[in-house]
Amino acid sequence: MQYDFAVIGGDRRQVYLANELKNRRYRVIVYGIREKDLDPGCRRGESLQEAVSGADSIIGPVVFSKDEKKITSDLENGGLWVKELMDELRPGQSLFGGCISDKIRKVCREKGVEVYDFMKMDDVAIYNAIATAEGAIVKAMELKPVNLHGSRCLVLGYGRCGKVLAQKLKGMDAEVSVCARSDRARSESEAMGFSSMDFGELSRHILRFDYIFNTVPAVVLKYPELKRLSRDACIIDIASAPGGVDQEAAGKLQVQSYLCPSLPGIYAPKSSGIRLAEKVIKLKGKTEYEAGK
Repeated sequence: MQYDFAVIGGDRRQVYLANELKNRRYRVIVYGIREKDLDPGCRRGESLQEAVSGADSIIGPVVFSKDEKKITSDLENGGLWVKELMDELRPGQSLFGGCISDKIRKVCREKGVEVYDFMKMDDVAIYNAIATAEGAIVKAMELKPVNLHGSRCLVLGYGRCGKVLAQKLKGMDAEVSVCARSDRARSESEAMGFSSMDFGELSRHILRFDYIFNTVPAVVLKYPELKRLSRDACIIDIASAPGGVDQEAAGKLQVQSYLCPSLPGIYAPKSSGIRLAEKVIKLKGKTEYEAGK
């Protein structure tokens, strides 16, 4: 049987993505995802080969692969290898996913497979930043028995996630500061009502914060900064691997540091999955009337 979409790997976002496609009358096969909450009408593939070979488009995780070897999945499953997927792809198919590496893109280009990277799409990336920021706030409230209202929060980085997170924390009446490298980012944060600093000032000021939210995908919190943290301070690290904290130093200093990847898949999987499904449908240009033909 031919399918419109094969949904493989990922977290609960892929479950709701598959459900939304099925609800819109598309033919969907899934493999390597948790079946809890999955629509009964979605076909469960017996193998990666079955799922990929029979589909017009393959939809992978938002973080497609962390090591270019295995496709990211919540399941401890040995059947989700990038190489096997690449071998099964054929000309004319489309591959969707997030943070797709240049190496994978090169293989797809050579095979005549069109690649769509969710994280290179501004609208998807911004919506992902919203879900990530909300998840980071929920995580912070779980970790400490205090209100965010009135707490002193530091946001490291002022990109998409940093901007959204700082604004949402401000909306909860937290006292928010931003640490950013560029003059422009610091000026933008000040224009939005936040105090700012550069990373050269971080060690001097870090003692006064209750929460530190890191969005920078590089190690910016090293031994000198971690040593000066308040004893009760909590770090919520939402950056992609390896995160922004020197984990060895944090362990030695017994710092409360939590690496929190894939927050949208934990706290907002349905909203995120539906948004991804809508984007896929728009990009493929298929109508619900055409689905199932």
